[in-house]
Amino acid sequence: MKIRENVPLAPLTTFGVGGKARFFIEAASDEEIHEVISFARKQALPLFILGGGSNIVVADGGFNGVVLVMRASSIEYEDHGDMVTVTADAGVVWDDLVADTVNRGYVGLECLSGVPGTVGGAVVANIGAYGAQCSDTFMKAEVIDLKDVNALRTFDKEACLFSYHDSTFAREPGRFVITRVVFALTANGASRPTYKDNRFNLAEFAAKNGREPSLSDIRDAVLDVREQKGALSMKDRASYKCAGSFFHMPFVSARQYKEVEARAQVLDAAKEERLRPWAWEQADGSFKLAPGFLLEYTEFQKGYVRGSVGISPKHTLTIINVANASAEDIAQLARDMQYAVEKMFDVHLEREVEYIGEVD
Repeated sequence: MKIRENVPLAPLTTFGVGGKARFFIEAASDEEIHEVISFARKQALPLFILGGGSNIVVADGGFNGVVLVMRASSIEYEDHGDMVTVTADAGVVWDDLVADTVNRGYVGLECLSGVPGTVGGAVVANIGAYGAQCSDTFMKAEVIDLKDVNALRTFDKEACLFSYHDSTFAREPGRFVITRVVFALTANGASRPTYKDNRFNLAEFAAKNGREPSLSDIRDAVLDVREQKGALSMKDRASYKCAGSFFHMPFVSARQYKEVEARAQVLDAAKEERLRPWAWEQADGSFKLAPGFLLEYTEFQKGYVRGSVGISPKHTLTIINVANASAEDIAQLARDMQYAVEKMFDVHLEREVEYIGEVD
């Protein structure tokens, strides 16, 4: 186990901001992971698992703790007839896994193409996009519980308590280390995405090409949409220094939804109608709102720039590092966006991006 000190973290994140890690260690096996955990405990320092660096803002002062990077990256398949299980190490790059399953003709992950980060991070955040979530195909994960490091636990789907962009692991940050994950995919079948968008019209594809879209066609369509929204971090594709969507979709009561709707119509009825649908009713009667819609009624719209930071010209929810931004620059813009929405609609936007170290 090689221990490095004062390693710059900014180059390892998609935002490209932040200071140094006091200690930085790469682990390629479960044994090395345990060694890192033991080292952090002996030093009485916090432990942070760095994946693809895609959903974080590292403090300008860095992280006064131990940063662990998982380097084990195996992917194994097991055939079960019409179903195949795929076991991937937590350090596997998520989109590498998606691309491999698509190339093999296995259905289940194609709509999550282009999401940055690692397999472990995908499970923690229960990533979701274009009608699919990580939890849809998740079977189980092998996990080290830092409350009992001597026992390797197995979490099935029920134990993970998955919900929208959330999981047991996200609710108790710093407690669990995911080492590998098992997914169940369909071996013989066709993909039936539920997402509908004028930029993602698979019925139109079928009519134009005289055939149903293949898994590769669906993957390409997803990547194209992500690129159009400025939410792609991939070589040879247009991208920005960012962490993707900065805020979660807020859930509000039916009464709050009506209040937001009425307020938006008073402010600009034509805009409210043009941006529909911007709210979706849930089974419990609550409504999920598009935070980008709320921001459209503030000064913080696509293309907004304030010095070294701004908002993507392609997506209102994406804060971008325009030129040598600091973590504090990003945090201040995020706070101002939250305040503007609360003042306008009395709705609080929660951060989806995690702050590492003393950011705000």
